[in-house]
Amino acid sequence: MEKITLSFAALAAIIVITILQACVGTAGTAGTQCATPTLTPSDATHATTSVTVRIATKTAGAYLRYTLDGSTPTGGSSGNGTQIAAASGKVSFTVGPREKTLKAIAYKPGLADSSIAEGTYVYESPY
Repeated sequence: MEKITLSFAALAAIIVITILQACVGTAGTAGTQCATPTLTPSDATHATTSVTVRIATKTAGAYLRYTLDGSTPTGGSSGNGTQIAAASGKVSFTVGPREKTLKAIAYKPGLADSSIAEGTYVYESPY
C-alpha cells in the first residue's frame, strides 16, 4: 500500500511542477500578470528633435500599448493608447518644445495588465 501511495504522491508532484512551470510569469508571478515592458532608451535628457524607443516585454504573445500624452495606457481591444506589435516594439516620436512622457503596458487575454513602464524624453536646445 505504501508503494501505491508514494506513486500517487510522486505523480501529483510531477503534475504540479509541470503546471507551475507552464504558468510561471516572467515577472515572478504565478502566470497571472504580464511582465512590465522595458524601454530602450529608458529616458533621454538630451534628445535632439526626435527619438526612437524600443518597447519590449518578456511575456510571450502579449500586446503592447503606449501613450505620449501623459495618460495611462490600458489593455484590451478597446484600451487606451496606441497598440503596437510586441515583435517590432519600436516607436519614433518628435521631442520638443516640451518633454514627452512615454507610458507603456503589456497585456494578454487571460492575464492581468502589466505594471506601467514610464520614460521621460526631454528636448534640449543646442543654443
